[in-house]
Amino acid sequence: MPEEPIVRRLKIRNLLSFRSAAIDLRGLNVLIGPNGSGKTNLVEVLGLLQNAPGDLARTISKGGPIEEWLWKGAEESPTASIEASISKPPEPAPLRYFLEFAKVGFRFEITGEEIEVDTDGAIGFEMEFGRGTQAGGGVPRDFNPRLSILAQRKDPEHYPKITYLGDQFSNFRLYRDWEFGGVSDIRGPCDASLPNQHLAEDGSNLSVVLDRLLARPPVKNQILEYLRLFNENAADLRTSIEGGMVQTRLEEKHLNATIPLVRLSDGTIRWLALLTILLNPDPPPLVCIEEPELGLHPDMIHELGKLLIDASTRMQLIVATHSDRLIEEFTETPESVVVCEKRDGASQFRRLDARDLAAWLDRYSLGQLWTKGQIGGTRW
Repeated sequence: MPEEPIVRRLKIRNLLSFRSAAIDLRGLNVLIGPNGSGKTNLVEVLGLLQNAPGDLARTISKGGPIEEWLWKGAEESPTASIEASISKPPEPAPLRYFLEFAKVGFRFEITGEEIEVDTDGAIGFEMEFGRGTQAGGGVPRDFNPRLSILAQRKDPEHYPKITYLGDQFSNFRLYRDWEFGGVSDIRGPCDASLPNQHLAEDGSNLSVVLDRLLARPPVKNQILEYLRLFNENAADLRTSIEGGMVQTRLEEKHLNATIPLVRLSDGTIRWLALLTILLNPDPPPLVCIEEPELGLHPDMIHELGKLLIDASTRMQLIVATHSDRLIEEFTETPESVVVCEKRDGASQFRRLDARDLAAWLDRYSLGQLWTKGQIGGTRW
């Protein structure tokens, strides 16, 4: 687990399915729970932080009118908020970022925003209803209430805390709703000028990221090792550039030709995408993956678990799953698992504790305890 996962703690109020919820986050956080319990909504909350340095109002509008984001158990239209404790190496104290918004008139507006050092409360910025104060004092200034301060101040020299948070949030990666069918963007050749540092959330730059990773022998060896566990006939993985487009092809034993991505199985493409994310030696600070086990043969779930545990030493991982076989891989580290459940119409989080499960884990795996209903996160 990383010494300092980027997001240490989240508090969420009156947002989506959360009335008032808090979660302490580790390097690896595996979310389990019934459909509709709040797993995806937690990823949505992180997506709001990811988009705060950009056009947050537009992000909100894509998910429907602002009232569709607010917790529906309140008698009146509530004010929603996200409070995050964010690591900032090499400083020992994290930053506290607070974002509050509501329906004002008929539209989304930010009604409060704060950035401060978490231990002593020294405020770097605070805003209320569009009037902001920098560095805890001075003359209040007007800001656009539909944009976060992270989008309005991007200058590391004059606004180091604001710029740092904006950079970190914008580098979050959320992998959900992947498309791997025959005409999906992830399969085709891609423009060589696309960013190649991290896999795009739709996978459309897979070949350019692979081109960069395969050029590093230790990383290529890792990718091929895991690829051969998936497909014992895999001999090599190659990228080539023609006409400014990057293409990836798989070489298999006993064949006289290589196979392009467009002709590979959906499961193979998914596995390659997971390897590209989880074996990247220069990863994003935080990665969310929803149901990474989908489309994989059951024999590969063990290898997926190993990948996730290893990757969490380099990046903070939020993983949502419905697979008891994947949960079995965390039997030795049950604290990696967070149970999501709804009570009185509101989502809550509960992290497992190995001490509470010690007697059970002498006889059963964690996956078995889940399916037996002993750790929660089930429908009955």
